[in-house]
Amino acid sequence: MQRPVLRLSLQQALERGTEASLSLRDAGLAVQESRALEGITNSQFLPKLDLVGLGTYTQVGTSTGFISNVPTLGDLNLTLGAQGYAVLQNTFGNLGLALNYALVDFGRAPLRQAAVATRMAADAELSESQRRSRFAITSAYLNLQLADAQVPVWQRAIELSGALLRDARAIRRRGLAARIDTLQAEALNQGDRQGLAEAEAQRSVARSGLARALNLPPNQAVAATDPLVPGAAWPLDLSASIQAALKDRPLLDAIAQQRQAQLAQVKAARALVLPRIGLLLGAGYSGDKLAAPVVQNTPSVGVSGVGSATLPSQSLNATANGSFYDWGALLTLRQPLFDGGLSRQSMALAQRQADRKQVALQQAEQLITHSVETFWAEHGASATQQQAAAAAVRAGEQAVRDAQLRYRASIAPITEVLIAQRDLQAARSALAAAIYRWNLTRAGLAMETGIEGDMAR
Repeated sequence: MQRPVLRLSLQQALERGTEASLSLRDAGLAVQESRALEGITNSQFLPKLDLVGLGTYTQVGTSTGFISNVPTLGDLNLTLGAQGYAVLQNTFGNLGLALNYALVDFGRAPLRQAAVATRMAADAELSESQRRSRFAITSAYLNLQLADAQVPVWQRAIELSGALLRDARAIRRRGLAARIDTLQAEALNQGDRQGLAEAEAQRSVARSGLARALNLPPNQAVAATDPLVPGAAWPLDLSASIQAALKDRPLLDAIAQQRQAQLAQVKAARALVLPRIGLLLGAGYSGDKLAAPVVQNTPSVGVSGVGSATLPSQSLNATANGSFYDWGALLTLRQPLFDGGLSRQSMALAQRQADRKQVALQQAEQLITHSVETFWAEHGASATQQQAAAAAVRAGEQAVRDAQLRYRASIAPITEVLIAQRDLQAARSALAAAIYRWNLTRAGLAMETGIEGDMAR
């Protein structure tokens, strides 16, 4: 279902688009991601406390007096007769705390520095995204304004060419004009209709572009309410504009912070060959229950010269309980001796990446300077283009009126009217394009320098 047309001014479009911009949402998520990474890095400076527990149950049945290599019992020696038998059950439980802390780790501080620099770079990229998102919305709005302005230009051209066609047909019916006059007037009128169809198509495309920039639903039509009029002139000269664009620029800050993060990675890679000292503290409480539910012994007695006699079997059971606590501390030292060149190559890689960020910083400065120079030059040129196009429109309108009068009086051929009308249509289109270029270049300078202003003034 098609929704009602959403009519927006430029300021309304900027406010709505800033809230719904997908690029800004992505940049905001990147900031949250970098902050989470910083939190993970900071956790390395805190000790790790773990709750540990152990529970075992073991049952052993034996007909020998010696038990060996039982993990939870160890070695036991029992006194059993020749036909004796015993069953042993052992239950063991332990609950304790283990605290692990790195006393000396030269790699933690560089990793924290890298995480902080990454977070600051994400913050700067968010600010840069806000600038670029504002410029993208402004550009889409100006494109729609230009497309809207071109439609009435072609409509007026159709009105003029239609009037000319009617004049040519009326004059020909009186036998005062050749057939070629009506054919040329008809061709001009049909050409204007083609131009109007193209202008309407471009307006639909521009409306779709603005809707996408505002992240509107596919079935939501949008229209611009601000007319295409020239805004205020850019207040700074070229030198001041370049200086403002390079000063406190979020894009440059983001690259600089990324370079700091890479330099911190160089320190972290160098720390791979340095010693690390760790502390482990542990304390626990253990309980043990040993049960012998079956201890069967069949003794015998020997009589000299007669033999031996078996005595009645004896069956006993017994249990033993106990508990103990323990605690201790452990210091560990780790000094890498040879890592296959991993640390050296890691340092070289991080250093090259930092060098590339330095080059990227210089390239960004050059691109910003070139962009400001381009916008500033085109802004100045569009002022002259507006004046020339406006003068051409005024002259063209008078020329069309004079040519029509001369043609109706059979003083001038129809080609004079055709040329005058085509020049007038081109002048009107050029005037709209010049105003669009004036506003667009001003918006570009505002984006590069961070100086915002009212585009409708």
